[in-house]
Amino acid sequence: MRNPGHRREEVLKAALECFLERGVEGTTMAAIRERSGASTGSIYHLFENKEAIAAALYLEVLGEYQTGLLKELEQHPGAREGIEALVRHHLDWSLSRPDAARFLVEARSGAAVTAAETRIREQNKGFFRQLKDWWQGHVRDGTFDEMPFELFLAILRGPAQEMLREWLAGRTKTDPRTAIPVLARAAWQSVEKRPTSARKGGATPRRP
Repeated sequence: MRNPGHRREEVLKAALECFLERGVEGTTMAAIRERSGASTGSIYHLFENKEAIAAALYLEVLGEYQTGLLKELEQHPGAREGIEALVRHHLDWSLSRPDAARFLVEARSGAAVTAAETRIREQNKGFFRQLKDWWQGHVRDGTFDEMPFELFLAILRGPAQEMLREWLAGRTKTDPRTAIPVLARAAWQSVEKRPTSARKGGATPRRP
């Protein structure tokens, strides 16, 4: 007898392929069943409908991304090394899992995923709590400039996410991996705390 966990992964993998080809709305349970090789009974034993599959897939992929990012912070707890690790993980993970990355972007506003908003919010709560604790520690020790956490997140992922969107959409041939050092440095320079005179373009006073 096939392991239920293995069958679930097969169904989710098949669903991801179908969703990216046809969209969630255009995908049928029959298409997922055929692609996965699962029986109708086994699919419905695991999932009530395709919307439940889409929601489960979104949560699983999101969790995979978030777990990897938090592991990077554990391995790189320092301010600058942490910032660079976050940018690197965002691009490395997305480039190694392009289908999953595309699904996270394309499915987020879909009805099936928004219907699972409560579960998504709950999953995000733990993730952002750990990320915010790391950020606040470096704000307190004077390494990061003080700003709203939401602004910090926007600066952190903005340029990297924009380049990734262009790459996933096929609008650029530049491999985002080659841009990781530049994007990581730009993120760090945007959030590091610098002397007020340096921010205004003036010379930093010399110490006696």
